[in-house]
Amino acid sequence: MNEEKLKQILNEIGRTDIPPSAALIAERASRNISAVLKIEQPKHRFITAARFVAAAALVVLAFYTGLSVGRHAKPLPLTENIVAYKTSNANADSFWQQKAIAAMQSRPTVQTDISYTEKLNAYKQYLKEKRYE
Repeated sequence: MNEEKLKQILNEIGRTDIPPSAALIAERASRNISAVLKIEQPKHRFITAARFVAAAALVVLAFYTGLSVGRHAKPLPLTENIVAYKTSNANADSFWQQKAIAAMQSRPTVQTDISYTEKLNAYKQYLKEKRYE
């Protein structure tokens, strides 16, 4: 079939009158479908509100738990004078006793400044090497 014949057939089908019974059936079906689509689904506002309240209560509980634990978790006081227990007077200056005393003494920690750009540049270099650029 060629294109002109198809157009002619479709024009003839479009010009035919629809019987009133078919139009009535189509109208009823359209109303039934629209009525089915308009049925409202039950809204779960209570469940949503309960979830919100439960989440808020959980956040408040976690906050107060953190406060109570933080208040009671105090750092141990550092003792300046460390007492070394001697096992015997003969071994008062033994090598291992000196090692133990040195290990128990607190040392000042030095915190170096972190250069974020240095780490970023190192990561960029890593990516370049990874891609063979």
